[in-house]
Amino acid sequence: MKILQIAPQFPYPLDSGGKNGIYNITRQLSRFGAEVFLVSYSRNPVSIEHINHFKTFCNPFILHENTANDLNKVIKYFIKKESIFTEKYFTPKSIEFFDKLLKKIDFDIIHLDHTAMFSIGKWVSQKSKKPVGLRLHNIEWLIWKRFLDTQARLSPKRIFLKQQTYLLREKERQAIEFAKVSFTCTENDRQRALELVPNANVLVASPGVDLDLWKIDETINRNPYEIVFATTFEWRHNVDGLFWYLENVHPIIIKQEPKIILTILGKNPPSFLKKYPNLNVVGYVPSVQPYYNRANLFIVPLFVGSGVRMRILEAMAMGLPIVSTSIGAEGITATDAQGLLIADSVEEFARNVLHFVKKPDLARQIGLNARNYIEQNYSVQTTIKVIFDAYNDILSS
Repeated sequence: MKILQIAPQFPYPLDSGGKNGIYNITRQLSRFGAEVFLVSYSRNPVSIEHINHFKTFCNPFILHENTANDLNKVIKYFIKKESIFTEKYFTPKSIEFFDKLLKKIDFDIIHLDHTAMFSIGKWVSQKSKKPVGLRLHNIEWLIWKRFLDTQARLSPKRIFLKQQTYLLREKERQAIEFAKVSFTCTENDRQRALELVPNANVLVASPGVDLDLWKIDETINRNPYEIVFATTFEWRHNVDGLFWYLENVHPIIIKQEPKIILTILGKNPPSFLKKYPNLNVVGYVPSVQPYYNRANLFIVPLFVGSGVRMRILEAMAMGLPIVSTSIGAEGITATDAQGLLIADSVEEFARNVLHFVKKPDLARQIGLNARNYIEQNYSVQTTIKVIFDAYNDILSS
């Protein structure tokens, strides 16, 4: 089986949940015997070392495009009444690239990671006459809708977001309708996809965790006062969530437990972090595992999103209890005893964090329960097999 996989970013190094989600699909499909040709958009140069890593299990191609949103793009797509989320990838350069690629390689099926790849993916499908499988890492229009709902009523940004939310919803509907099969990360998102296209072929393929990569190191002693927050600060909603936590929850917990330290991992941390005490702002690290192994718990203060947070699954796999908002943990069915505590108010969040800080032995036991939950429900071999089997069914029919 020759699979053309098209992704909006090069999924390496594994420093974000989004990259991990794409990487796991590529690697596992290859392990199942598929010949994968991965085309990744990238704003920046990709190192030879990283490309060579991918060459050990797939055929990587880099499509260099400046896909960053800027004022010119905002104005352009607002005037054209087109979805910036999908159309910024559908460029003459992209069309030329795929046209040449299709002349060289006869693919069996096209795998699209994210709704963002739909417009270019549809063109490739129609040109090659090959079926499409769509990986809905999120229900994207819903993320835009939730962000829209946070904007002031008379904000100019709200006008743009309202238009784009409507356009993206329609694009997402078209994408699900066009695909031979779509894969969501959760049953909740599957139902949302079916609301858009009731007769669509939509399967749940949960994001998987590589249990050999994400595992507890028993030789490292955990610090009962260390909390960890890891994210990509390129996504605005992660910044907003951290700001909410620092303004509201952080003062409460350090007043009661002055030894608490919040370790913050992620590229380009916001400058406002400088004004808060008891922070260890590390910034970008190629591997978060050493920080996860020494911490006591993991926080996810997120109020906009969809799909499943890979960071939660990875942290649980490494034996960390999670304190998260309900939206942050959406789609994950773990209970308190299995390591996932939900808190949507300031008081709840602070209480749950302090609960584990004051009872480190309990945190360790709950962390082991979290690891067991991931082993039972989110092994990458099991979850990606859903995608592989679906593609086999399509090609055999």
